[in-house]
Amino acid sequence: MKQTALFVSILLATASTASAAERAATKAEIEKIAVGKTVNGRMTYGKDGSYTYSGGDKGKYTISAGRICVTFTTGFKRCDRIVTDGRKYTLINEKGQRYPYGS
Repeated sequence: MKQTALFVSILLATASTASAAERAATKAEIEKIAVGKTVNGRMTYGKDGSYTYSGGDKGKYTISAGRICVTFTTGFKRCDRIVTDGRKYTLINEKGQRYPYGS
């Protein structure tokens, strides 16, 4: 039982440390990953500000420090946070779901 409690304590400490080490990606970092490219094989960010998602609506995107926002042709708007731990980038949607960003 003590081993289980110790394992859970270590796991929680590691998880909180990983989150604490993340920071918002800079505008320049996000632009380097996204502008003029297809990210994660699905999201295409045109150099002209156009956005397409495979199988989804088209729109226009804007980038600011720590976030990328898309206004779709339907009028729906979505903003996702982009964070980094210094090695990898992660997209966090409005539901708090996390996805690798830039692979």
